Amino acid sequence: MKIKIGDQEFDAQPAGETVTVNGESFAIRIVRHEKTLTVYVNEKPFAVQLPDPLPEDGVIDLLVDAKTYAVEASGAAAAAPRPKIARKSSTTATGAVVSQMTGRIVRIDVKTGDEVNEGDVLLVIEAMKMENEITAPVSGTIKEIDVSAGARVSDGDTLLVIEPAGD
Repeated sequence: MKIKIGDQEFDAQPAGETVTVNGESFAIRIVRHEKTLTVYVNEKPFAVQLPDPLPEDGVIDLLVDAKTYAVEASGAAAAAPRPKIARKSSTTATGAVVSQMTGRIVRIDVKTGDEVNEGDVLLVIEAMKMENEITAPVSGTIKEIDVSAGARVSDGDTLLVIEPAGD
């Protein structure tokens, strides 16, 4: 199948738990959350939010780690039945920021309603006795915070949601 993202086109061949893109194979694993999918590509997690409702064809705006990508798929695999995804209905698209490690929330530097710029520190997670700053992948407004200081988080857990600027 062909996948077009922006002005780039890729040849993608899904095969069970792998996908070959332009001749290079990647291990794929998907974990469903309430609002997002966490797609692990070679065990690196990406938070993916599909539009609601999911269109049958044409260009789909996907939020991947809070960044919007216009994606169009064509070919046999694009016509395959889409999996049912459990999610709450929402009227606006939001970008979930997910943990990429297991650890403990040391501090949260933002609150709901705060405006953030791409690269701003949102919170700090302690993992393996190291403090890791989690930064905003996009500019926008903090829509919800799903964790609190002292809480334990796992790889793939939603930390907070940013409504990207301009939406």
